Amino acid sequence: MQAARCPVHPDETLLPATARATDRFWGFGGEFTYGRCPTCGTWVLDPRPAPTEMGPWYAGYYPEGEAAFRRKAWSRYGPRRALGIDGMRALDTKVRLARLGQRWTPETRALDAGCGAGGFLAGLRHETGAQVQGVDFNPECRAFAAEVYQVAVDSGELAAQAYPDAAFDVVTTWHCLEHTYDPAAELAELKRITRPGGFLVVEVPTPSPLAWLFRGRWFFLQAPTHLYHLRPKALRALLERAGWRVRQVRRPWLPSELAGSLLMLFGVRRFVPTVMYGKGAAAHLLKALFGLLLLVDVPLTFLLALAGATGGLRAVAQRPEDA
Repeated sequence: MQAARCPVHPDETLLPATARATDRFWGFGGEFTYGRCPTCGTWVLDPRPAPTEMGPWYAGYYPEGEAAFRRKAWSRYGPRRALGIDGMRALDTKVRLARLGQRWTPETRALDAGCGAGGFLAGLRHETGAQVQGVDFNPECRAFAAEVYQVAVDSGELAAQAYPDAAFDVVTTWHCLEHTYDPAAELAELKRITRPGGFLVVEVPTPSPLAWLFRGRWFFLQAPTHLYHLRPKALRALLERAGWRVRQVRRPWLPSELAGSLLMLFGVRRFVPTVMYGKGAAAHLLKALFGLLLLVDVPLTFLLALAGATGGLRAVAQRPEDA
């Protein structure tokens, strides 16, 4: 385990944010704590596993249950319905960037860093007709994205791809930055490969009223793979230090924050393997309970979004024409 610091204020001594947290998303094990930066309020996993120790907590990512669900949805429904939140993000990205001056054409080049199975890219291509490409650390994503969505995905870390300077018009990264050990370097690399005047969309989890209420059982905590939970000022500072011009920072509507947190409060320790893709009577009972909780979650988190108080943070930034 390694000591950690706030990526924006590394000289600050962290204050306690959570007393104890376990991996309730996958149920691998271990106990963890998060500290809070007294200057910007960012939550930091401290101490944290070394990069070479993180393998077990990532082993369950993109399980066969998710692959089967995505294949079935893609074969049965149109892109917007089949892609769910990926499709919603694609539509939002299309509209929001167009309002800021992005012209979507078949020549537009878009990269999604940390693209996972490639659903967002499939949605963005459907919405805009752009040329889309992804990169993800998990090599299984490459084969799945090509087979199901016909999307090209490179395997490995972003910096290891050595993409040419100004190779893309639009770059995105959805709930990936909080997994990186050096978010400042990641944002700088994204800027290097974006053309002058091009756009970045980044979304990360952020401490919310529900985070303070549920602490170690907050649904978006996801220890230990989430190394940071950046506050708005911290994300803005990181973007500006990397040379981006910040155009927007807002808290989007992200259903499931309350419902998932309540299930973890009730004692669920393996949310993905049981609630999302589990089989058997116990799993079906938990799925039904999660569905009932969503009846409360959906309107409440919508109201939280209107109040700017959800557990998500979405920023739009632009590379200056002269940088």
